[in-house]
Formats: sequence, C-alpha cells, structure tokens
Amino acid sequence: MTEEIQKNKGISRRTIVKGAAWSVPVIAAAVATPLAAASVVDVGAFSVDGDCGTLGLLFPGFEITAGPSAPLPAGTVITITATGIANVQLFSISSALADIQLLGPTSQQITLVADLPAGTSFDARAVVGLGVGSTLTATATLPAGYTATGAKTSGSLSQTAILCSDS
Repeated sequence: MTEEIQKNKGISRRTIVKGAAWSVPVIAAAVATPLAAASVVDVGAFSVDGDCGTLGLLFPGFEITAGPSAPLPAGTVITITATGIANVQLFSISSALADIQLLGPTSQQITLVADLPAGTSFDARAVVGLGVGSTLTATATLPAGYTATGAKTSGSLSQTAILCSDS
C-alpha cells in the first residue's frame, strides 16, 4: 500500500531538487551573457598630436593616429578649439573617413564616419589661419562603449608672431 501511495503523489521532492541543481548553471550563463555583450572595448594607445608644420610647405595642425593593435572607432569626435589674441582658423582633413564641421569662429569638430585602421593616421591642417598669440587644442572623445588605455587624447599648438610649439 505504501508503494501505491508514493506512485499517486506525482513528482518527489528529490526529483525537484535534482532539477533545480541542474538549472542553476543554465540560469547563471543566461544572466552573464548580457554583461559580456555590454563590455567596454579598449582601443589602446591612440594619439592626438599638435604639429607646427613646415614653414611655407605645410600649415600647422593635428595628426590623429589609431593605436597599433586596434582601430579608432567610427563616432570618435575630435574637437578643435582656439584661444588667445587672434583666432581665425579653418581646417581641412586628409581622410575620407571623417567629416569636419565648423562650430563657430574658434571651434571645429571632426567626426570619424568609419573606423580609422590600426596604426594609420590622418591630418587636420589649417588652410586659413591668423593665430598670433593663440593656442589651438584638439581633444578626442570616444563613443560610448569604448576606452583607450595609454592614449594621448589631446594635443596643442601655441603660436606667436614667428614661433610655434606643439605637443
């Protein structure tokens, strides 16, 4: 009679506990998957460098270089601002991978529209400039979900009537 009662009760507690024990790893994996998808991508040591150019041959500007092992992602924004006595600057870029927008008389914004391949660079050069006693600064901002270990995210140019220094 005891055997008959056990059969009619349905699923035993032991069966439920076994099923729960097997489901824990499956639930843990399902919860961890969105966390992995939301992880941050490290683009490494890209750089933004000021460049005084070459008198009479190459105007001052900035060189933007992707790190050696990862591309600089589309959506990266480089903002160029000018401060000082006279600050009229217009820039052009040497890459079809980016767009440039004039934000005002002392500010421009470059946006990468495609990834800049690892180890490559492009220039943003002044095409018209009156920068006596001025400082130009270019600062890069990565899109959400990216970080850059060891990166040099900004560069600058300081100009006087006859001297230029860059970093």
